Amino acid sequence: MNQPLKHDQDFPIKTVSALSLSVVVVLYLAHALPLYFYNVALPAILRHQGVDLRWIGMLSLLYIPWAFKFFWAPLIDRFYFKALGKRKTWLLFTQIALVLGVVALALTQFDYGLSIFVIVGLWISTFAATQDIAIDGYTVETFSESEYRLGSMAQSIGVALGSMIGGAATLWLYQLYGWQTALMCLAAMTALTMIAIFLIKENSNTEKIAKQPPSLIRAFKRPEILWALALIVCYRIVEAPAMAMLNPMLIDQKWSLAEIGVLMSVIGAGIGLLAAVTAAFLLKKIAATQLLIWAGWARSLVYALLGLAVLLSWFNQWHMLLGLFVVVILAIRYIAMTALYAHFMHTSSKEQAGTDFTILVCFELLVYFIGGAMSGFLAKAFGYGNFYLILAAASVLSVLLSQVLIHKAKQTEQLT
Repeated sequence: MNQPLKHDQDFPIKTVSALSLSVVVVLYLAHALPLYFYNVALPAILRHQGVDLRWIGMLSLLYIPWAFKFFWAPLIDRFYFKALGKRKTWLLFTQIALVLGVVALALTQFDYGLSIFVIVGLWISTFAATQDIAIDGYTVETFSESEYRLGSMAQSIGVALGSMIGGAATLWLYQLYGWQTALMCLAAMTALTMIAIFLIKENSNTEKIAKQPPSLIRAFKRPEILWALALIVCYRIVEAPAMAMLNPMLIDQKWSLAEIGVLMSVIGAGIGLLAAVTAAFLLKKIAATQLLIWAGWARSLVYALLGLAVLLSWFNQWHMLLGLFVVVILAIRYIAMTALYAHFMHTSSKEQAGTDFTILVCFELLVYFIGGAMSGFLAKAFGYGNFYLILAAASVLSVLLSQVLIHKAKQTEQLT
């Protein structure tokens, strides 16, 4: 499923320089900063201000643009200013919009009601999602096939750093200096990442090889995309409910919000960095799909152990043991995501890299949202222990089916 793309010969870049890799890390960090402020810091700040939990829960609606960004992805691949470059056009435009959005939050504070957070939040989320299309397209077009593992690693590192800085660090600044100072610092950090945009070097051949305008129809006609979509459903539908119930379980085990914040945003992000680097090293030796299967087996084992630990009341005796389970689950997840995104890069056509990659990511998010939505009902019906044992069994089935899909996809590619 990871065979060379037809047009790789048009892209002579064989190795990725440290500068190119750093640029990609910073680009992914750029749009992760404001997003993780909304995802990590803002819920805690709003709760501190006495905002109703129902309003805080509605913040999840801000991710709607991420699930449907594939609708305008072909436009990002198709329209741009030639003087600036195919990707630089959208990267600059969206980054300026993100900075303006964060500044607007800093200046409005809480004086205009919660609706302002939703409006500005949708602005930030929409432009961050649009920027992600351009970043993904740039990464696929710039890196050679053998270096996609590094592009996927850079993505994981950028997102992990965004979680630490946009989430944990901004929350810390808010506690020390207040809302406006914290948000202006976040705006300044977001603006500084714009430097990376001026350092990117776009391959001029990307404009020459596209024989037809980028479109969704072209993407869905490719067998590689269809097999990848099937793999996403099979693999990710199990992971989503397992991840969704980690925070509620931590709360029910009497972990404080501060402890959960450190565990998920600081320790978890640090583990994510190490896991991403480890995955990139492993991907030099094995195929992305093989690493994905290995992570799936490890995931199954950990879910089973977690379920047993709950049923046997281990966490009542060893309070921090649950934190260890969470760290291991996060590490496996980062390895799996690095492998999965490397596979997405292999699958995407360089003729419309942003469109193809975005379709896969959007579908992955949609499956993740659906899986997460089921989690609460299942956990309440069966209890945490049985819930994770059921997920362990489902994960085993998921891995077995994923292996079949990968094998079938390789057979299809050999025939074409």
